[in-house]
Amino acid sequence: MSIDRDGYTVTKPTPKPVITTKTTTSSSNTASTTAPSPAQSGAIVNTGAGDIRWPFPGQIRISSPFGARTAPCAACSSMHQGADITPGAGTPIGAVAAGTVRVSATHPEYGQYVIIDHQIDGQTISTLYAHMIYGSSPLRVGQSVAVGQLVGLVGNTGASTGAHLHLQVMLGGSTPVDPIAWLRANAGRTL
Repeated sequence: MSIDRDGYTVTKPTPKPVITTKTTTSSSNTASTTAPSPAQSGAIVNTGAGDIRWPFPGQIRISSPFGARTAPCAACSSMHQGADITPGAGTPIGAVAAGTVRVSATHPEYGQYVIIDHQIDGQTISTLYAHMIYGSSPLRVGQSVAVGQLVGLVGNTGASTGAHLHLQVMLGGSTPVDPIAWLRANAGRTL
């Protein structure tokens, strides 16, 4: 979409294509380069090792860590309860662990967001994925998800200053902890 204004052109970036690999019982894999549909809700986008994984394969860039900060916008918090990761608009987000979707909705601050409840080491650990592209999450409340399964696409919805994933990890389903420290301690584990 392009809008001309005062001799300048404002454009929305084209989202990166989603490249997913579906797990099958045979040795063949299928790939898709279109936005997820409800039929693709089982698409695995992070095929890394372990029952706990980073939401993206490879290296990540953190634009705003967990904790106290100067609020980057009027509607943004000065006590950041998650970490902002910037892999680029349209990048597929993988579930950190297997679990059950508690929330899949929109919110004025989080934009398009999902909360997944996981049972890890006998306790509930919840992950929150926010600012996704509207309509990019195929997940529904009550749905079971696999580790690495597509949660949605990195976007710029809600109270956001640019395309990123706001990731939260909450102990007991509600107490936020530093998600980067938690992932460094737990990613790659077999449960």
